[in-house]
Amino acid sequence: MSGHPVPANHPLTISKAEGASRQVEEAIKALERGDFDIAITLAGAAEGMLERSGHHMWSFMMKSPQAGAFDEKKELVPFLNAERDWLKHPSGDDTKTLTRAHAALMIVRAMSKLETWSPRMQRVKRWYERNLDEVLRELDL
Repeated sequence: MSGHPVPANHPLTISKAEGASRQVEEAIKALERGDFDIAITLAGAAEGMLERSGHHMWSFMMKSPQAGAFDEKKELVPFLNAERDWLKHPSGDDTKTLTRAHAALMIVRAMSKLETWSPRMQRVKRWYERNLDEVLRELDL
């Protein structure tokens, strides 16, 4: 594999929650590097692994004046899923612009399904809460 060693075959046994948490951790690292496509893909996969039972960030987000552009949750969800779905499926335009906001929102959605958060996730939560209006403005709602 072009200079990178392939690890020895050590099976990994994890729970759904552990798998989702590992994906969110790597999604945050991708966000920090500016690899928004990787962040969205990993966070979207993590979000899909678990039922919602963790810290709820949705109601916090919906309190933002920027979220008022949507009349109902049923309008906002497809909008928020658009980038994840574009990365996941062959349909759609050939190119798409992905932003920090798209990646951050997908990460926060995935985090909201986790029961426990790592220190890295806690830092993202604090950043998100401080910058929510700016993040939502980046979406050009």
